[in-house]
Amino acid sequence: MAIKEKCIIWGTGNGYEEILNQINFEIYKGNIEIVAAVCGKDDKYCEYRDGFPIVVKEELKKLEFEYVIISSYVFYEQIKSEAIALEIEADKIINGQIFKRPLFDFALYSRLIKNPVTILSDDCWGGYVYNYLGLKFSSPLINILWDRGEFANFIQEPLYYLQTELTMVREGDLRAGIFPIGKLGAGGKYVQLFFIHNADFNEAKQQWDRRKGRVNANNLFVKMNLSRSDTNKESYIDIFNNCKSKKILFYNGNENIEGKFSTERFVWQEKKRGIGNWEYFNYMRDDSRNAIDILKLLTGEKNYSREMKTEVAIENK
Repeated sequence: MAIKEKCIIWGTGNGYEEILNQINFEIYKGNIEIVAAVCGKDDKYCEYRDGFPIVVKEELKKLEFEYVIISSYVFYEQIKSEAIALEIEADKIINGQIFKRPLFDFALYSRLIKNPVTILSDDCWGGYVYNYLGLKFSSPLINILWDRGEFANFIQEPLYYLQTELTMVREGDLRAGIFPIGKLGAGGKYVQLFFIHNADFNEAKQQWDRRKGRVNANNLFVKMNLSRSDTNKESYIDIFNNCKSKKILFYNGNENIEGKFSTERFVWQEKKRGIGNWEYFNYMRDDSRNAIDILKLLTGEKNYSREMKTEVAIENK
């Protein structure tokens, strides 16, 4: 049974109006309890609104709550700074816009706040998911390009590689269009990473080390791409199958693989228009939210697909 989390809504303007229905739905599901709504000193004209007590920020220290939901998207950063100044933990501050995400569920979302997921992705999908959900990057594998074989080696022993120092293989040269390359591991056991979004290795290493400190070894999630035209696909499938962590494989082949996901919409489009492998990977990276319930996926729920073929699948949901 989900724990009913005590929350504060900060802001009673337009942003509040936009998420009010979603807030009430989370209350109805038993996921949250709204302790109070915060408004400015000069804006308090009533004691209750929509059944929520109205308070000013100076009164927050008298209240018990787990999370602050900032309803204003315009003044989000300003209000967040005010909340932190009141010694409210940054991890307990939530952007209210997240309530607008399709299939949002606060019980699942709070699980990812309390037990951050470290996404190990072979492309930009991981960074996209963190941004989409408004979560802190709990993985250093952000905006990195991998050779598929190198990534396959990495996910066999991710904690070993993550515990080693990132060293430089090649310096970047922005004017020449050359990106820096780094290396993890020691001796003959190493993998290389392409930092395609960094101007130089020093910048890449600073970002890597900062995010590496947030790795949650107890909640790893592996995301991998695989093409049916890959000459080494059998080896990569074996490696993926042996991953002990939560995982998903974006693969457009017909093999029955645990953790494989191929959206029905893409299969339909492929038959209709003859879409190629590269378009498939772009689709799954950028538009997977249309086919996947991301919160269910990351928290280990099995019924994360938003697409069903038969009524039996719906009954099994």
